[in-house]
Amino acid sequence: MLHEYVEPIWTRPSITYRSKKIILFVVALLGIFRLYRVRPQVSFRIPLLQKAQGPCDPVPIPAIQEPSPQGSEQWTHLQELFEAHPPNLVMEREDFKGGQMAEPTVELLADYLDMSVDEANYMRDEHANLVESLPAYPQGAFHGRGIVILAGGKYSEIAATTLGMMRLLGSRLPVEVWMLDRIEEKEGWCDEVATQGMVCRFVSDYLQEMSAFSHHYQLKIPIIMLSSFSDVLYLDSDSMSIVNPDRIFDAPAYTRTGAVLWPDYWGATESPYTSYITGRSSRKDINVPDFQTVDSGQMLWNKEKHWKSLCLSAYYNYYGPTYFYTLITQGGPGWGDKDTFPTALRALNATWTLIPHHLQTQRYDDGTGRGKGSGMAMMQADPADEKGFQSFFLHSNFVKFSVRRLMCDTCVEDPSALTADQRLKGQEVTFKGSVTNRNSPIWEALNFGQRIFATKLEEGLNDMGKWDTEKDMWRVMEKVGCEGAFSDDKICRRTRRHVDRTFGEAPKWEGGSERMCT
Repeated sequence: MLHEYVEPIWTRPSITYRSKKIILFVVALLGIFRLYRVRPQVSFRIPLLQKAQGPCDPVPIPAIQEPSPQGSEQWTHLQELFEAHPPNLVMEREDFKGGQMAEPTVELLADYLDMSVDEANYMRDEHANLVESLPAYPQGAFHGRGIVILAGGKYSEIAATTLGMMRLLGSRLPVEVWMLDRIEEKEGWCDEVATQGMVCRFVSDYLQEMSAFSHHYQLKIPIIMLSSFSDVLYLDSDSMSIVNPDRIFDAPAYTRTGAVLWPDYWGATESPYTSYITGRSSRKDINVPDFQTVDSGQMLWNKEKHWKSLCLSAYYNYYGPTYFYTLITQGGPGWGDKDTFPTALRALNATWTLIPHHLQTQRYDDGTGRGKGSGMAMMQADPADEKGFQSFFLHSNFVKFSVRRLMCDTCVEDPSALTADQRLKGQEVTFKGSVTNRNSPIWEALNFGQRIFATKLEEGLNDMGKWDTEKDMWRVMEKVGCEGAFSDDKICRRTRRHVDRTFGEAPKWEGGSERMCT
């Protein structure tokens, strides 16, 4: 069938020059309007990149090197060293007397543990001999800057939000996503993160003996040490940067000392024998500690400057559940890995930075608009701002930003998230999302289109203009729930509804069985 050629209106002789200019102006306006309408629909996927790239192109991140064999060899040597210097007591968590310590006093701190002077002297000698034998930094084993995040099992869903936010904010740092073993891997997820300049690593590929790791957080120290990077930003799966983290390694707090830790809520409750055993003092300390505990959900480490401190912290974590966690915290809050890091730094008299700004609490929106709801997350400060508090990390210690944990009815736990005993028995474990749990403090917000955060986080400008952290987090979770390894049709629809009702924006992602990028 032939089609009749129709001459464009702007070339016809009957149209005046003035009319042609008006028509071209209107066409140009329509083009600009269309451009701005389309742009938000493609900008979320990978923002802050060169304009020539499409929404489905991979992030241009430098190649990530394989961890050096020297790392595995060093860890094998460390394990042999640790086994040669075991503690002479077993002080497990269930041996606590009276629960958590509220207001520590000299008497309470001094009498909390049943430890004799002879037992303390023995452990002081063992500790000193171990410190003398700590290995030197393996030159040439590690290179460059990068992020190390601990995921695996149920933590991978949370890490998916954290990593999505990182790329949304424009970070180009390479990322190693660590898990205990391949059982913890969510099928298909590692292929997804590989397109975003990230790589999955498994501790079991590098360590032959892992029986000492009975708690997930014990893995923090080996993955920092085994990672291919010489400068490491370590993150828990639920500790999210709310600004582009790429500049963090240039902060004076880090360049001066090579180690940066952030404060936790509480003062230290260590045993008076801690400073004696670790060589900080020549006698049992009879004073209440005057320093702050730390939040190890985010840490900065220069491995070359602090290799021996990391090795010593590894020793404290290796025997953490049976000795050092209790020695360092006694009945105080935060029993676990977190204060092994400053304890090791102090024991070696190393130079390091504790961020001087006390953390702030992000609260649930209680409906009053005054932020008087219960605390839901810790806000940690920008290490580059030494004069005042500027938010940098959101450490979600209560509400976990996993789209399934928030938006499902009754979800079957992924096999990768089950314990070894549950897998052995073939158990099916389920959980309820906050959207269906009326006891959840955020149930009302999820069901009636309300914000969760009492304080709206607007921290700055990117090349898209002002941004809104809570909205951006939901955009990331919309992507996770609607496309990829963790996607689910019903969760996708619920997430889209919440985004639309709460923030007044249409969905950005194809959901369910349809994929935006193939």
